[in-house]
Amino acid sequence: MKVLRDIFFLTAGLVFANCGDGNKSSDAATTDSEKDTPAVKDSALYGVVGRATTMHAVELVDEDGKATTALLNIDTEADVQGGIYCDDHLTMVVGVNGDGEKEIKKAINLTSLCGHWTSLDRNFEIMEDGTVISMQNAETHPYTHWSMVNCNLVLNRDTFDVSYLGPDSLALENDRGIFVYKRAADNELH
Repeated sequence: MKVLRDIFFLTAGLVFANCGDGNKSSDAATTDSEKDTPAVKDSALYGVVGRATTMHAVELVDEDGKATTALLNIDTEADVQGGIYCDDHLTMVVGVNGDGEKEIKKAINLTSLCGHWTSLDRNFEIMEDGTVISMQNAETHPYTHWSMVNCNLVLNRDTFDVSYLGPDSLALENDRGIFVYKRAADNELH
């Protein structure tokens, strides 16, 4: 259902972006990454995992120093990928539980996401600054930049659900399939 919703929003954004009088303006202030960013409102929270994080509550400190605490209930459908470790960068989508408390629905550890990933047809490194470095010259459409929107990974124009993020493997899913990567060993780098 999430995939259908994401497809709907992306399709609607593309239709609206292509509507107009047919004139193509060359706006020098618009970068390629701004053109590729989906037109979906991002309701996720971003920050660093705070020191007040416990086994069942995550403190997320944003760049302004504001702390938000959300419950991590393992009995519900909380989807946490990449682990939760103090001082790691994290994005999370929260909801409200039956008691009116904030509760994590999905969380992605961005520190764990960054790194060198390989598969049979792709070999790239996700950098902290939002860039992606392709290590394979034969890729026809190499990834060049990444971002997160509502805990979904956006690589160029492709949006993926992070279905698994572990210490040595990454599984991304979208309407075209499931893509599995392994973290490159130190001797495989560059």
